Formats: sequence, structure tokens, C-alpha cells
Amino acid sequence: MVSFEIMDDNCAYHFKEVVNMCKAWDDHKKRGIQEGRYLEIYSLVQDGIIEPELGAKRLNMTFADFERAMQKAGYKL
Repeated sequence: MVSFEIMDDNCAYHFKEVVNMCKAWDDHKKRGIQEGRYLEIYSLVQDGIIEPELGAKRLNMTFADFERAMQKAGYKL
């Protein structure tokens, strides 16, 4: 027979694992959305649809940081 105390400890342990996995999934999803937003703005700048200064402003970056990040991602000004 399994004691209720052991069962409670086991359930608590697995609950923490589930919570950690849910947080990891949520963090991963948010990062993917953010990355997609950055790439879309880089693309708009590269295609001449928006000015680089506006792209930097939209991403809360200095122009120099924006330029470096854009080039690192494989885009050209």
C-alpha cells in the first residue's frame, strides 16, 4: 500500500515538472514571435518600404545596433 504522503510528494514533483515545461514552452513561443517581428522589420527596411531609422526605433535599438543586428541576420541596408 502506498501512503498518501508519498503520493502527495510524487504529485507535487510532477506538477513542478509540468509547470517548468509550460513556462519553457511559453518562453520559446514568445522568443519565436519576437524573432519573427525582427525579421519582418529587417525585410521591410531591406526592401525600402521603411527607413532604417524607423526600423531601429520600432525595435527600440540605436541605429548602429540595428545595422549590426540586421547584417548579422543576413540582411542588407
